[in-house]
Amino acid sequence: MVAMEDHQSLFQPLIERKPLTNCETTSSDSTSNAGILIRFISVILVVLLSLWANHEASKGFDITVLNEVVRDTPAGQRFNLFYVANDKITRIVLDASDFIEHLLYPRDVDIPKKQINRVVVRLATVNLTNSAEGVVVEDDGNFVVNISPSVMEEANADRALLAAIRRGMARVWLWDGRGSGAPPELVEGMVEYIRVAAEGFNGLTSGVAGGKLQAGEGYIWWGDKNPLAVVKLLCSYEGYSKGFIQRLNRALRDKWYDRAVDDALGMPLQSLYGEYNFSKSSY
Repeated sequence: MVAMEDHQSLFQPLIERKPLTNCETTSSDSTSNAGILIRFISVILVVLLSLWANHEASKGFDITVLNEVVRDTPAGQRFNLFYVANDKITRIVLDASDFIEHLLYPRDVDIPKKQINRVVVRLATVNLTNSAEGVVVEDDGNFVVNISPSVMEEANADRALLAAIRRGMARVWLWDGRGSGAPPELVEGMVEYIRVAAEGFNGLTSGVAGGKLQAGEGYIWWGDKNPLAVVKLLCSYEGYSKGFIQRLNRALRDKWYDRAVDDALGMPLQSLYGEYNFSKSSY
């Protein structure tokens, strides 16, 4: 009898295991399930972020920055140090482009959008005497935004460069009526409208002549006017007929005709003579 008890004791564990209770078993299973759920959600988030990133990238365009100014000049040094080395110029271009794209091509309006594959931002070698805005845009398949070195010599170079980039990207995104005969003064006014809109229309109503059409101005109301005076008129028409700017931009895409403004406004322009002024505008 004793021998049998000794024999049985050889098979007993040296350390007695504590049996798991129902509570402990449930807790372990819950922890395991929670871990699996977290990993599953993480995978889904990674997939969604990847799809979103690919979607955003598909809407973008390549940006190349060139500094053609002699690097040891004040303009060249300032441009490199404050805008190229930290890639600030790229962020300025992208921010301006995003604002302008959504202004001209809202998602709820069917307007053919320009295809932009590449934008070159170039600090030109010499001051651009043919542009009072400090920027000239070329289109040879890619868009080249030429910035005048004089922009870097302004007391507030940040503000001057931002305004130049906004004007440049406005020209990039606008259907500029190339070959359509669209009035250059009107296109210039639309460029300035976009620049002012990006600034929140600050100071728009101060120091600018004009306010409403005078009898006899007809279809050349934009002629021989300061671009900001044209901006005020564009603002008044947009306030009167929401979406006017988008529709006018679409008209610039095709062959220009005299009543394009009427069609964008949705009524004959003459009917606004003497009845509509900037006090009614939402701007």
